[in-house]
Amino acid sequence: MSDPRFLQKGFKEQLAHAVEEMGEALAAAGKTQRWGALSVNPLLPPEQQELNITWLDRELADVEEAVSRLRATIFETWPDAVRQPA
Repeated sequence: MSDPRFLQKGFKEQLAHAVEEMGEALAAAGKTQRWGALSVNPLLPPEQQELNITWLDRELADVEEAVSRLRATIFETWPDAVRQPA
């Protein structure tokens, strides 16, 4: 989950945030695919380790949140834009 203190308003800022979150989800997906869903990063201290599948799920939730905010901004900024089915 993104820290609310660092969330920015505006289309460009929210687009950048969505892209950043997608990159993090891609990193988690890549590690999950390469090393397995039940693997952990052995370089992290034990208290920070989590299963790759847990990491991927957390990052996908962040993507969903960022995309939701971005879509709301798109349709607030350009109310005549055609909303595509989800």
